[in-house]
Amino acid sequence: MKRLLNIEWNKIFYYKSARIFTILYFLMLAAVGVVLAYIKPEIGGIELDIAQLGFFNFPDIWQNIAYVVAIGKIFLGVIVIMNVTNEFSNGTLKQNLIDGLSKKEFLQSKLLTNFIFAAVSTLFVFAISLILGFVFSNSQDAVFRGVEFIGAYFIKLAFFFSFCLFLALLLRKSAFSLLGLFVWWVVEGIISVVEVLIIMARNNGNIDPEGFFISNFLPLKSSANLINFPTMNPQGFITGKSIFVSSSVDWMFVLSTVFYTALFIWLSYRLLKKRDL
Repeated sequence: MKRLLNIEWNKIFYYKSARIFTILYFLMLAAVGVVLAYIKPEIGGIELDIAQLGFFNFPDIWQNIAYVVAIGKIFLGVIVIMNVTNEFSNGTLKQNLIDGLSKKEFLQSKLLTNFIFAAVSTLFVFAISLILGFVFSNSQDAVFRGVEFIGAYFIKLAFFFSFCLFLALLLRKSAFSLLGLFVWWVVEGIISVVEVLIIMARNNGNIDPEGFFISNFLPLKSSANLINFPTMNPQGFITGKSIFVSSSVDWMFVLSTVFYTALFIWLSYRLLKKRDL
């Protein structure tokens, strides 16, 4: 394992774009707390203090921060894709195979790197959330209630990186892989819209937003549903309390996302094993 990590570390460390995207990502994570804490948008002449609205209150902060920072996962996704596609364009994969590295070890090295990125990022988000919570939260009675959203964040990253790895191995070019990611996202969106229209047609234009939708269990949608947009109650603004409503991780989406993670890892291995490199 150490040998595989050393190989990957040397590739990433000496690759300028990978260093830049990694630094940008972790700077973004660090900046989230500072920026959000002092954002005070003005709506209708009323200044809204995000901290006073309860964004950083325990236990809501775990979901709130995880949701916001998850948007930036594309930075590390680009690194995952470029780290693989460069193996093809630079010929390092073929050279590594000639030097005795097996295809299985090659895949293991990529997966180890991906999971380490996910783990480090998760620990970073956990630390930021904890610090901001202690600084800004009105109550510290339920500090670790809702911390499962940080675990969901790790699962979300692990899936996304495994999916990016699969696309990179399938398409071999960075531009094609990123385009493939975008097209997949669009296709899932179209399927979701079609499903909604079909349900509405069958129910005279009525639809239950909280109902069961098959499209919610598509790969990217399933991952997105791990950490939903925080539920808000406007009445909290009127009463001077938090506008955020505590929720929990839906374990059906945890299971489906873990399944898709395993599936794309298996597909990546099958692709590597059968393809002539």
